[in-house]
Amino acid sequence: MPTNAIIVGTDLSPHTSNIVDEGLKLARALHGHLVLVHAVEPIEDPAEADRDTQAFHDQLINQAEETLNAQRQGWPADVELLTNVELGSRVEVLVRLVREREARMLVMGSPFRGSGPPVGIGLQLMAQCPCPVVIVP
Repeated sequence: MPTNAIIVGTDLSPHTSNIVDEGLKLARALHGHLVLVHAVEPIEDPAEADRDTQAFHDQLINQAEETLNAQRQGWPADVELLTNVELGSRVEVLVRLVREREARMLVMGSPFRGSGPPVGIGLQLMAQCPCPVVIVP
């Protein structure tokens, strides 16, 4: 049976607040909690990265953690907020966390931007995610 975790994938763009707001509405409706997730895509295999690359990844992770933790300021008390920042493929991180937490839903921004065909992580997540995926325009 799924938990009442609502996972919100974020790229930390200005659109993130809209995505978080939708996740918060769903968490309230389902009497659940929200997990904000940001995956830092590695620029090369972390196991083979040199010190400079590792330092760059660490800097991105620290900046993302600070940004997600800033969400706690003014966060409503009626919904628990958890955050998670990891180095790895966005699709792999989100699908793994959905499975581990037996999440009720995954909320993310629209992968369909631009005039070309809809491609990218949105389609991959919709195909691989074991729970409903809510796309926020």
